[in-house]
Amino acid sequence: MSYDTSLIRELKHRAARIRWLSLKTTAEAGSGHPTSCCSCAEILSALFFKVMRYDPKNPGAHSNDRLVMSKGHAAPALYAAWCEAGYLEEKEVFTLRKMGSRIEGHPMPSLPFVDVATGSLGQGLSVGLGISLQQKKVVQNGARTFVLLGDGEMAEGSVWEAFALADNLKTPNLVAIVDVNRLGQSRETMHGHDIRTYARKVEAFGWEAIVVEDGHDIEAVLKGLEQATHVSGKPACVIVKTFKGGGLSQIADKDNWHGKPVMPGQGLEQALADVEKDLMKSPPAPAIARPEDIKGKIVSGPVAAKIDPAPYKKGDKAATRQAVGPALVNLGKADERIWVIDGDTQNSTYAQKFGEAYPERFVECFIAEQNMAGVAAGLASRGLVPFATTFGAFLARAFDQIRMAALSGLKVKFIGTHAGISIGEDGPSQMALEDLASFSTLPNGAVFYPSDAVSAYHCIANLARHEGPGYIRLSRPNSEVLYDADEQFPIGGLKVLKKSDAPALTVISAGVIVHEALKAIKNLPGSEKIQLVDLYSLKPFPTEELSKLVKASNGNVAVFEEHAIEGGIGATVALKLAGDIKSFKHVAVTSVPRSGTPEELLASFGLSADKITETLKTLIR
Repeated sequence: MSYDTSLIRELKHRAARIRWLSLKTTAEAGSGHPTSCCSCAEILSALFFKVMRYDPKNPGAHSNDRLVMSKGHAAPALYAAWCEAGYLEEKEVFTLRKMGSRIEGHPMPSLPFVDVATGSLGQGLSVGLGISLQQKKVVQNGARTFVLLGDGEMAEGSVWEAFALADNLKTPNLVAIVDVNRLGQSRETMHGHDIRTYARKVEAFGWEAIVVEDGHDIEAVLKGLEQATHVSGKPACVIVKTFKGGGLSQIADKDNWHGKPVMPGQGLEQALADVEKDLMKSPPAPAIARPEDIKGKIVSGPVAAKIDPAPYKKGDKAATRQAVGPALVNLGKADERIWVIDGDTQNSTYAQKFGEAYPERFVECFIAEQNMAGVAAGLASRGLVPFATTFGAFLARAFDQIRMAALSGLKVKFIGTHAGISIGEDGPSQMALEDLASFSTLPNGAVFYPSDAVSAYHCIANLARHEGPGYIRLSRPNSEVLYDADEQFPIGGLKVLKKSDAPALTVISAGVIVHEALKAIKNLPGSEKIQLVDLYSLKPFPTEELSKLVKASNGNVAVFEEHAIEGGIGATVALKLAGDIKSFKHVAVTSVPRSGTPEELLASFGLSADKITETLKTLIR
């Protein structure tokens, strides 16, 4: 395949401009990764000005091809490409890394061409897979997703989780590009410039591998990328051999240049001279291919404004996890944006009911929680509302992906079941005991911990409507339904399950332990002095409402929870109401649990009804 010489000349110019802007902006900022930008200059030039189809005046449009910059430290090259495409003004690009600028050190979704924040490596391919699914099933115009990875992040297991699932799902509109520039941050990467080893790995995962031996030959790069777009029936990966600092005669392929700007008097002048050789005096306006119109249905507006009532009656027995099935199915019926992402636990979390009802919006990610969270982030970045479901304990390994989705402001919802010690005999590896603490740190996040199936049903629905990320902690044991089906559970609220006209103690709990507390209080002498709070919303926290209750009991508080003593209900109550609390009793999980029956485990930590009764007797005089 041969290309018009004028096209090749223009693409060389665009690559030179990407290098020039990357060098100049990082030098002015005094920090950044210009050598990582220079290794991928030809890749970005070929993508932006020949291969990708997009509207440069509307970078966020659903109809566009998408680019995920997984090697987010090369952000200046991405900004330079969008400047060349005509979307960003050069003066804004030169605000790189300055306070208040959209042109941040790593890409953030404050820019419409960035779908998910990148920079924590190994996540971009999962995100791209999620986006490609939205394109395939919602946009339906043949749009593609390109993911640019660095060779260093190919050591991340989450990358290979994404490679495996993309093969399983047969996503031909997903193209990975690996910039093999050999040098990592501290030393040579695992495979150095052995691009054939990368190719063998990729092929073993069912992808089409396309090797480009010289990633600074614009014609060879263009040929490899265009070949990838014509692969059918499976995803394609273009493996490109480049040099870190490519195009810079004194720096290319040299160690100890990672994350260092090329400063004036220290090589910048020579680097710019190298680059300027390929600049055109009068470059043509970029001829960018426009995408086809969207053929699918893009839904917007409030999420699932009305769903069917909770299918439970007061007094029924059901685990809170059992509410997952009907809640998600009814949300899915009310709103086409609801998707469910599973980690091979669907028959325990009851998420399989959604998969049976709406298989086209259900993604089985298997036992690969990091990839599951990344796929969910990709879907959410394109306007969908995904629920990722698994046991609460297993979400811990995906927390970096969860954190990055939250930093991106995405509506990714996580459901963690089998939380706490009440799961019983499975033992401590299966017991989420730190989940409330970790999820409570997410910006604009919501954290719910319902105590019965009705509250779980409504909390799931409210989380779907929340304008941000969130988590619902659910339990394994069957418990009595405490609330009427039409009871409301607004975000940031609480319920008073037992009131007192003259309270001397406010007891606070959530989940399974609420039921133990109810039993404990029932036959307790002096129980008329106790008010029991079901704190189903940990974030947003019902500060004002709970403060009034605590003040009414003269600041006397007791918290019972099956979570680690740090970061859960008690820690949050103490933090939020520090000025209102005079006496504070906190009973939680203070050591590594053992296998045992739920009853034995609760008793061992003072959380069974009998043990709570004993504690309350010491507090009520």
